[in-house]
Amino acid sequence: MHKRRIILAAVVVIALVAGALPGRDRVDERATLAAAVPGVQFSEKQASPPCYRAATGEAAFNSFDIVPAVRGYAGPLKTLVVLGPDGRIRSLRLLEHRETKNYVHYLESPAYLGRYLGKSIADPFIVDRDIDGISRATVSVEALARTVRESSRIVAADVYGMHVRGEAASRRGWASGALYAALFAAAAAGYVLTRRGPGRQRYRDGVLAAGIAVTGLLLSAPFSVLHVYNLLLLRPSSSVLWAVATASTLLSVAVAGRAYCGWLCPFGALSELLARLPVRKWSLPPEQDRRGRELKYLLLGTSAALVLATGRADHGNFETYVTLFARHGTAPAWGLVVLSLAAGLRVPRFWCRYLCPVAALTALLSRRDAAYVSRPDCPMGNPPAPETAECIRCNRCYRR
Repeated sequence: MHKRRIILAAVVVIALVAGALPGRDRVDERATLAAAVPGVQFSEKQASPPCYRAATGEAAFNSFDIVPAVRGYAGPLKTLVVLGPDGRIRSLRLLEHRETKNYVHYLESPAYLGRYLGKSIADPFIVDRDIDGISRATVSVEALARTVRESSRIVAADVYGMHVRGEAASRRGWASGALYAALFAAAAAGYVLTRRGPGRQRYRDGVLAAGIAVTGLLLSAPFSVLHVYNLLLLRPSSSVLWAVATASTLLSVAVAGRAYCGWLCPFGALSELLARLPVRKWSLPPEQDRRGRELKYLLLGTSAALVLATGRADHGNFETYVTLFARHGTAPAWGLVVLSLAAGLRVPRFWCRYLCPVAALTALLSRRDAAYVSRPDCPMGNPPAPETAECIRCNRCYRR
């Protein structure tokens, strides 16, 4: 069956099923407020600025009403903030967000949110300076700090007449984006270099190792199909890192097909390097291998249909690299990580060949290039004259 037919069939079936699912309940701000500051009576929400007022002087508000443009990976982190007349935070509760649970499970905890209590609107609210960071949740943590800082200062100015001189935004987000851009530039240079001769593959090995270290372990920012889903749902992030990762990957697909898979994906890099261990490889019958590779298109179509029908990008989260580099996930998610890496010892790049939704998406968008002829040591195990969709542009077999 043609790849596009597989995806279309999955989209139609899952959309029909998901369309019958109940919608997500809206969070009751008043109930959350009553639980956040028990015993304090608040007025109805006033219009300008949109906030609840108490006779004792507190002002409570949904940060999204004040600064809707501040967004994490998957949209705004709607936060209930209670300010005292002294400009200090009395209470903080997350009302709603659509971030991937793997990255923000600790961010939601009362222990973490409690670290905001007592902070003044005059504080900088800068991650790893006066706000604790969470490794592997850079974008979400930055977004929470920014939405609390900016919304609190606006409400304090309007309600209490307290003004804080504006400070420069945290440089951490820009530094992370710049680091990712530098790695992308190194990969792009390597892509051009290796097309001029196959003897430069050690350079690519260095880029693969850097991708694991930087994109995976340090930034925890591998490109995910969730990036695309959030774009389709009109929920782009305001994070520089998110923008750089998304834009660079889409650019690489337009210019060089699945080059992201062959140069920048940290899970793909880890899988390829592990496959070089002296473990006996399985030789799969060509027809069985071909049918197995069709599975990733079915998975992409299924997850896309579910996401678009429900409006929840996190419903499409089954990617191994999200679990591995976030270092958090359910038992089945971790099982899939272990299975993919273990199978990859026998079948090189097992995840990339058969299951990865990003591989399916970039494959569908890749343009044909007959200069890639394949050879016996192809990291994808491609046969001679491979399908363009299965070529990750490592340039080992490139013939000008």
